[in-house]
Amino acid sequence: MECNETYQRFAQYYDIYVGDFAADLPLYSSICVSAKNVLEVGCGTGRVLKHLLSAGHSVVGIDISAKMLDVAGKKLVGYLQNGTLQLQKHDFRDTPVAEQYDRILVTFYIFNYLLTKTDQTSFLCNLRKSLAPNGILVLDLFYPQSLARPETANRWQESVLEPDEYRVLLRQKRRMVGQIEERTQIYTEGSHQEEIVTERCYINKQEAAALLKNAEFTNIRIANGYDESGLQSLASSETMDSAFICVASKST
Repeated sequence: MECNETYQRFAQYYDIYVGDFAADLPLYSSICVSAKNVLEVGCGTGRVLKHLLSAGHSVVGIDISAKMLDVAGKKLVGYLQNGTLQLQKHDFRDTPVAEQYDRILVTFYIFNYLLTKTDQTSFLCNLRKSLAPNGILVLDLFYPQSLARPETANRWQESVLEPDEYRVLLRQKRRMVGQIEERTQIYTEGSHQEEIVTERCYINKQEAAALLKNAEFTNIRIANGYDESGLQSLASSETMDSAFICVASKST
């Protein structure tokens, strides 16, 4: 399934699935502290946008899903009205955007939904064109659960999501097919059931650094998790056992 179609269907469940996640927010606050303008790519329903807007930043949120943007717009309507937020439907695999930004944030594993090197390369090259000189790019990249916890691979796990006044049962399983993690999620709400299958490409640290270098980014640094203090140039002996962030720059 194309990721655009997937996220159209996922939009109704996205907030209850990841809406409370906040581990990455201090990193983005720190990275954006001196930024004049910020672009979030893959903004979803506005989790990170809301945090940055509340801190006083001017932010543009981009997503390929019109439904995700619609949810974000309804949640953040006040910021749209006062001009500190803009929302755009755009796909960086195809073209850059006209304006250049001091900070570009590719949040919450969005880059991993690009399954081919061709898409990954065109995406990064278009991001670089949209980054202001001396601007900073942040990529948040995942480590598949099936590798971190092999005993869970291809096994169903159940949880109950209870936002507000309704109850959603979530059954999900993950498996690796080569470098692709296939995740099957079944959301059950009353008599309604929705099955959503997503695919994400596992990219290790060396591959991520090479992709950024080939797209002509500079000062490429990597850290496990969201630990900004751990950012450093990639060592040849670096191993993978967790999600990680890449921070890179655009030289003048």
